[in-house]
Amino acid sequence: MSILKTTFTPRFYNLEPRICIYDLDGTVIDSSHRATHDENGNIDLANWIANSTKELIFNDSLMALYTQLVNDYKNGDMVILCTARLLGKYDLEYIHSMGIYYDRIISRPEGNQTNDGILKNAQLRYLFNLPQYKDREKIFYDDNQNNLDMVGRLGKVELVNPRGYATA
Repeated sequence: MSILKTTFTPRFYNLEPRICIYDLDGTVIDSSHRATHDENGNIDLANWIANSTKELIFNDSLMALYTQLVNDYKNGDMVILCTARLLGKYDLEYIHSMGIYYDRIISRPEGNQTNDGILKNAQLRYLFNLPQYKDREKIFYDDNQNNLDMVGRLGKVELVNPRGYATA
């Protein structure tokens, strides 16, 4: 699923915008109370779906990197939310009610069981291949090292793990 553009706040018109890609869970949103993971850090999708009720979603909280996301958006950079979660209406309601700004949301297609890293690699490939994006500076924020490694294989991108790891 791909959702386009929010217009919550005024922003600078940036002629040379960076592409800032943000994971949601564990990066911008603390939803740890709803998630269980396997030994590779991949989420248990069946458990996640069962815990995606409005009440539990609205118990999520924003993390420190949210401030960076807002600054990037207001600076006129392209902000892409790239999540391995299957987004439902309550997820989108939460994102909008909390002021999580974006130009595009990329999420797990319904019924897709692909590993998170492989999924994000496939979903973000266009940013490294299409002429209008391929030479833009890119930054990818994700708390899962496997996801960072998989997206890093696509090309030049700064990889940032909010737990303190960064690489170019």
